[in-house]
Amino acid sequence: MAREPADITARRQALGERLAVFREAADLRQGELARLVFRDRTTVNHIEKGRARGDEQFWRDADHAVNASGTLLRTFRELEAARQAHERQTRQVDQAEARARADAWRSHRANTIMETLAMLGPTATLNLLETYTISVVQRYELEGPHRLTHEVRALRQIDRELSDQVSSPTERSRVTKLAAQHAALLAYMAASLGQFPAAEDYALEASLLATAIDDRPLLAWIKATQSYAAYYQQRYHDALNLARVGLQFAGDHGQRIRLLSNGIARAAGKLGERQTVARAVGQALELAGPQTDPTHMTSCIDFGPYGWARTAANAATAYLSLGDYTKVLQLTGELRAIVNASDSDWSRSLITLDEATALTLGQHADFDHAATVGIQALAASADKPIASVGKRATELAHGLRRRGPHRASVEFSAALQQWSQHGPKALT
Repeated sequence: MAREPADITARRQALGERLAVFREAADLRQGELARLVFRDRTTVNHIEKGRARGDEQFWRDADHAVNASGTLLRTFRELEAARQAHERQTRQVDQAEARARADAWRSHRANTIMETLAMLGPTATLNLLETYTISVVQRYELEGPHRLTHEVRALRQIDRELSDQVSSPTERSRVTKLAAQHAALLAYMAASLGQFPAAEDYALEASLLATAIDDRPLLAWIKATQSYAAYYQQRYHDALNLARVGLQFAGDHGQRIRLLSNGIARAAGKLGERQTVARAVGQALELAGPQTDPTHMTSCIDFGPYGWARTAANAATAYLSLGDYTKVLQLTGELRAIVNASDSDWSRSLITLDEATALTLGQHADFDHAATVGIQALAASADKPIASVGKRATELAHGLRRRGPHRASVEFSAALQQWSQHGPKALT
């Protein structure tokens, strides 16, 4: 987030001082005002001292509580408009600089492709690419699509150059497989960023390449990714059908686990198909096997089979859609130690959001705890926001608002609004 300009800081501090004057004129203590605006005394104290800015709901409630006739809220809105204009301008500059750096980096990579081939030769370069692709999969949960998309695009460029250099049928098949994997990874990354048309284009390219070498497990992986993209576009029938097509490609391969849990179970959950969810989850968990490593969370883009934890996380999401909140809380409880020990910030966010939503809708709803858990979930992956986190968080915010006006809803909505300023635009 951009550093706040000194003039805006001074205006915010002046607004806090005005609140204190109005509060004292209304013969209210900070604790009394805090109760009237559904906040704690520390929050009110920080706002009055200029250490925090509050949100629109706070200033609307404060205006009413201290009989300020809307002056505090109007001043806050003017201040927010100035602050957001400054942030937009700063982001535009930062984005322009980032694009320039990325262009320079891609240009540098392109210029070194032929140098690499000339120095190592086609076979050694091919071996290096295969190792590098494994590292991309392993780093994805930690670095995310924002950082890795440019790298994988550069790999696709090397694929094209390398295909003209290799001569043996075996090496040509290996290059084609790498090219298919790189296009498939780009499809998943584009979907995670809410760039669905690009995701479909990359998936088509990957499918054509995988078909050329009859790589059926990779075709199954691609169908799972297309199902994932359809799911986050709320095309649940399409998501279900794509996953079923993927199962035909998967055969007995471990990709069945991903297709069953991430594809069929989650889409069927949204469609209310309880028996389909139960069958898919049961089969997926049986194939994944028992929980053997209490710290391992399979990468969501792994070309190998999903492990127990990743499968159980998808199962929790499916049961949430069905309204089986007890099952959701059981699974998220079993997963908590694993995701906390892993490098997967998104898994931490998504599983925590599922838990928070279950807490708002279960028999013993706990809105305050749900809001606290939800805010923690947003913070876990705030530096690399993706579309799936935005969609789950939006669903939680809607669920809180449906239960009526209360502090938990206001606080979580404010946190989501702040997160959305930096998140994928497609789903926030």
